[in-house]
Amino acid sequence: MVDTVKRGTMSGDSSLLKSINKSTLLGLVKLHAPISRAELAKRTKLTRATVSALVEELIAEHWIMETGIGASSGGRKPMMLEMNHEAGHIIGVDLRSTNMLFIVTDRGGRIVRKALYPYEQAADAERVLLQLIRLLKRERQALPASPLGLVGVGIGIHGFVEYPSSRILFVPQTGWKKLDWKEALEGELGLPVIIDNEANLAALGELEYGAAADCSDMLYLSVGAGIGAGLVLHGELFRGYNGYAGEVGHTTMELNGRPCSCGNLGCWEMYASEKAIAGALGLEYTPDFTAVLLKLLQAGEAEATAAVGKAGLRLGVGIGNMMHTLNPQMIVIGNAMGQYAPWINESIHESLASRFSYISSFNVQVTYSRLGEDCCALGAVSAVIRDKMRLQ
Repeated sequence: MVDTVKRGTMSGDSSLLKSINKSTLLGLVKLHAPISRAELAKRTKLTRATVSALVEELIAEHWIMETGIGASSGGRKPMMLEMNHEAGHIIGVDLRSTNMLFIVTDRGGRIVRKALYPYEQAADAERVLLQLIRLLKRERQALPASPLGLVGVGIGIHGFVEYPSSRILFVPQTGWKKLDWKEALEGELGLPVIIDNEANLAALGELEYGAAADCSDMLYLSVGAGIGAGLVLHGELFRGYNGYAGEVGHTTMELNGRPCSCGNLGCWEMYASEKAIAGALGLEYTPDFTAVLLKLLQAGEAEATAAVGKAGLRLGVGIGNMMHTLNPQMIVIGNAMGQYAPWINESIHESLASRFSYISSFNVQVTYSRLGEDCCALGAVSAVIRDKMRLQ
């Protein structure tokens, strides 16, 4: 990218080229810190004078900082550079079905504090927005002192979110429809706000901080009341035409199967989701269902163990389909179903072994979320950091 700019094969405004070069340097510092100016020049093929000038700007903007003297390679010892994570803070929010999870981090994604807030009235979208604004302002006031303060907010929605408008089209659990929150939030806070689908953000969370940290191509499966997916290709989210990619729970598992709320028959999530397990056990799917089911599983209750195992078999069938279609490096199972790993792992792999005996040649690792309930909110933080680091 940068050497293309040097060869002069990219046309455009010089300020844009400068931003691209700064973003590239920033990315290299993030990946390889501590790193010297000379090493940055070597990796980018930019002149040392250009690198030094851009580095000084990044230091003045509180993106990076000098952290000490490195080893000499024959000349004067270099001054090493690292990210200045503590210069500002980010708030990631997961708007879940029963409450709001707030995670405050520094710009390196290190958690400063977490808080759970119940909805005042979840079905009333306007009231939720006002409550969200009030809580964000409260969290902002409680931030530790830093040069930049709050630099951005990311919000995860468990439903359909249009891209790039961030318009919330539909949230099944609450019934919210056609909400334009981004402008209102940015107007109240005076800073950028990113709103995205929960599975997309959770995929970024696992990619940046969790199980998929060494991957460039991965699929995150969010399996709770339904099944959604976040797909990362070459380190970036794949969204589809309008941002709706990843609604894999509504792929067909059985031609004339169970009716789904989407209007289709036999959708995957009708057989392999947590809600499907509740139905198989004749239990109401309540907000505390996960805790109830975990207690039954830990006690060795036979009916619960069998129902979860059967859901695991169906989950495995769909995972095999995902492997054939997408061939990612890794598939990460998260949300509520990620907590049932000890009881579903064997049945998932049983499905893969019996139906797709050759699939081991795909070299796709199936694993579980390392971030647990923090996954979406930390992914929202990552989305803000990624957006900021583009410097455009």
